[in-house]
Amino acid sequence: MDISLSPTLTPLAPLPVTHDVTIVTTRKLSQAKVMGVPPEEFGIERGARSIRDCNYCFHEVVTKTEAQLIAEGFDEDQISSLTEYTGLTEIETLARDTVEEHFSVNAGGLNSAARLVRITEHYVRMDYEGNGRPCLYQVITGGDQGDILRKDGKQCITPFDVMPFAATTPVPVTHRFFGRSIADLVMPLQREKTALKRNALDNLYLHNNPRVEVAEQNAGPNTLDDLLVSRPGGVVRTKTPGGLNWQVVPDITSSIYPMLQYLDAELETRTGLSKQAQGIDANALQNQSATAVAQVFSASQMRIKLIARIMAEGVRDIFALLHGTIRKHGQQQQTVRLRNAWINVDPRNWKTRDDMTINVGLGSGGKAQQFAQTMAIANVQKELVAAGKINLVSDRELYNTAAELTRIMGHKSPDLFFNDPAAINPQTGQLLHPLPAPPQPPPPPPDPKLLAAQARAQLDQATAIHKAQLDRQQAQNDTIHQQVKIQAEIELAKMKAGLDAKLSLLDAHLKAVSEAQKIQHAREHHRMDIAETAAGLAASAPSHQAKRHHWIDGAE
Repeated sequence: MDISLSPTLTPLAPLPVTHDVTIVTTRKLSQAKVMGVPPEEFGIERGARSIRDCNYCFHEVVTKTEAQLIAEGFDEDQISSLTEYTGLTEIETLARDTVEEHFSVNAGGLNSAARLVRITEHYVRMDYEGNGRPCLYQVITGGDQGDILRKDGKQCITPFDVMPFAATTPVPVTHRFFGRSIADLVMPLQREKTALKRNALDNLYLHNNPRVEVAEQNAGPNTLDDLLVSRPGGVVRTKTPGGLNWQVVPDITSSIYPMLQYLDAELETRTGLSKQAQGIDANALQNQSATAVAQVFSASQMRIKLIARIMAEGVRDIFALLHGTIRKHGQQQQTVRLRNAWINVDPRNWKTRDDMTINVGLGSGGKAQQFAQTMAIANVQKELVAAGKINLVSDRELYNTAAELTRIMGHKSPDLFFNDPAAINPQTGQLLHPLPAPPQPPPPPPDPKLLAAQARAQLDQATAIHKAQLDRQQAQNDTIHQQVKIQAEIELAKMKAGLDAKLSLLDAHLKAVSEAQKIQHAREHHRMDIAETAAGLAASAPSHQAKRHHWIDGAE
């Protein structure tokens, strides 16, 4: 019975169709920014006393190019029709421009996308809707003619909540928005010092190089030409010797130097920057106690602290605007650390905080003075505790003093050094509500460069390990090869020794056989010699006998 086995062929399943897909994820992150506005780019109505109460102010944005404005959504044809901004008519811009980097005239229109365009943001309170209730609006215009721009097909007239500006001045003027700067205080005195110094130099020039008086009868044809050239050791040619009279210029610098010192003192009074404030003056420390020097130094800083306190009011307005911007445009929940604990903060749930107070951390003295005052309070508390006045000073007051000292020293949390008595059980002495462990913030996304560096390090490490393994395997192979070689050499030596022994025996046997053959040959040769000798003797015996007989016969 024949049985044939043939394999069953099944059709292969078709391969799945694959595609190369690129996924792009876009995340919008909001960020509040504070931008400094140059004074020539900002304007406000004439009768305004503050930005919050004014009816109109504007900001000229002259740092954006045509391509940036089109990318923001402004009408392309309208932006392209606007004239280019050069800044040639701005006095303050020209005064600030010392190396001519502001004159960005696009020569020939070769790159129109990079030309600067003047955009003005107007903030005005008006009854735009006509309902009798004026509101604050933002109106964006462009170019020198003030055309209202269009963005996404609509005119740029947008309702606004508050003026997005905060202003401050170091020297405020009463009931006026614009104040005075430090330059306004010192520029008149600086001009006076410049004039005095120039007069002193002119006086020294004339004193060192005075003018010459020549009588007309002593003047020759070359006298005026010689006098027009003023050089040390120059020659003046006259008709008669001794005809020159040198004018004597009085030295007035002795009266100019005290005036310059007076102006320096007035500058110190106006600015608050004295020699003691800039550094320790050795002349001011002679025969002075440490307390007197500290008082002079503190008095010299009073005006500086006053200016800093006034400027801080503008910083407070900035933080108020930042709070409103974050509250309005907050997009997602964030995890922040507050009061030594991690909490979730969602700006979208914040309420309008019209009664929020922002404190400026100035006016309470420096850290050294605050530390000395707090230590004085701590010493008083120490004396009260030692006197048994527990009703006046308790653990809570002592903790407050320790926490204040910790804050002055620069540490944010006093819980790292002291336990809050409100959170301690008086019976067991343990914390009632121990602080929970702060949750770990979400890890930041890995850096591609760091990942690439780690991959390279792992690849280098794997390459080094593989190389080490190859080297170790090569060393083992070399050892085995050396052992096999030595063993083969030993076996070869043994075989060679056996062959040498056998060859020696064979040589000895061959030598013995050869010697025996030589002896046998010698014997045969000797035997043959004897036989030949005997044959010769036998052949020569009758003739000898005959001779003998003959001799004998002769003898007879």
